Amino acid sequence: MIKDTFVKDRVRDDNNSIRDGIAEVRAMQSIFRHDRKLGLEELNKLFRSGTLPESSLNGRYAGELVALDLAPGLTQLFEWLTNRWLPWLGKTFNADHQSGDNIFTQDSYSLARFFNPFYRGFVADQSGTYRCFTFHTYVATGLADPDRSVLKIDYDIDGNPSPTIRRILDELVQLDRNLYLGKAHVHWWVGGWQTVAYFLLKGNPDGIIVS
Repeated sequence: MIKDTFVKDRVRDDNNSIRDGIAEVRAMQSIFRHDRKLGLEELNKLFRSGTLPESSLNGRYAGELVALDLAPGLTQLFEWLTNRWLPWLGKTFNADHQSGDNIFTQDSYSLARFFNPFYRGFVADQSGTYRCFTFHTYVATGLADPDRSVLKIDYDIDGNPSPTIRRILDELVQLDRNLYLGKAHVHWWVGGWQTVAYFLLKGNPDGIIVS
């Protein structure tokens, strides 16, 4: 009984912590909708206030796109699309192998195969989902935040599509227990790196996705 109570209290505390952290992100999103430049600055401050994840991530984590910043016109187009259909659901992590992949809804599978005809990394997942685009994880300084240590989610590995996916580098910090804020960077074909998005990952102590 004592053990059961402890577990329930721990999960309750974790969920409260997640809600508190998400409230901060929602506040940044509200600013972003009215003032994109200020909103991105506030999201960057929130990212820099995070810490290196306290333990190796393992299992499934629910994902949420927080903000996009591509280019004038292009950003608005992709925001319109993702507000109506976002097949990305989150990520899986394997702490022992320092690796993972991404979870997508099954209705995007044909489109993913069409745009990546030579990719062989599609993996069957749960009912209604599949996984693809593996990554390697490691700790290093931030690309745009060299004074901070972050968890790198690096897609530049053999097997991933080289014209697109291998040009992506995600970085992750911890906001609260089981709540993580990420930056997505892209290395463009012409020019250097650009931070193109912020995203959330959410989990719980049992590795079950928290919606």
